[in-house]
Amino acid sequence: MRRTKAQAQETRERLMQAALDVFHQRGVARASLHEIAQAAGVTRGALYWHFKNKEDLFDALFARIFDVVSSQLEADIRNAADMLQSLRQAFLNSFERLERDEAYRKFSSVLHLKCEHTEENAAIVAVMTRYFDMWQQNIHTALQMCVAQKRLPADLDVALASIHLKSTLLGLTQLWLFRPHALQLSQVAPVMVDAALGGLQNCPALRLSHAQNPQAHETPNHAHHLQPAGLLVRHG
Repeated sequence: MRRTKAQAQETRERLMQAALDVFHQRGVARASLHEIAQAAGVTRGALYWHFKNKEDLFDALFARIFDVVSSQLEADIRNAADMLQSLRQAFLNSFERLERDEAYRKFSSVLHLKCEHTEENAAIVAVMTRYFDMWQQNIHTALQMCVAQKRLPADLDVALASIHLKSTLLGLTQLWLFRPHALQLSQVAPVMVDAALGGLQNCPALRLSHAQNPQAHETPNHAHHLQPAGLLVRHG
């Protein structure tokens, strides 16, 4: 009997949830498609009908998270009268979601702690890098808007400022995922976000006039427009 579109979508959703659980339990490199199919209660054939391989499945999981986050940031940028305040709220929403949303927390744990950067895992790492580049471009564009709105200094080194923000966001995320009971994220995150954004406004080392080695600055690899979202953790 032919499956309906709704049934096929339900199977796809079960496979993605099973993949998230197996990746979280075993790590990406050790997880097998057989384990994922078993956890979803489907055959390997059903899995391959929806996904070509493990990388395709991982990409689908990443796209789901990225789409939610990026589309929200894109809307914020499109409508923001105060981009700096919108950026601050996006970061706080992201940390709030990390603390409250189990699926988002699991996926973040997979990315930060359970996705091995090995030759065997090169295709998965390439997927991560692609979405990270998009997220980086989103932040870069948002900071340029802050400068245009005169909420950040006109001579801000946007490339360095982006590194500064990402270091705070990714560092705090990884610290909390590694020892979630050691940090009260709801209390610490606002302080760290405000400190990071305050640094952009006040730190002379982040001004173009203080740049010592522009060639060393990290700049976006791709000229993407804002696209559905990467881990600019916004999620509420």
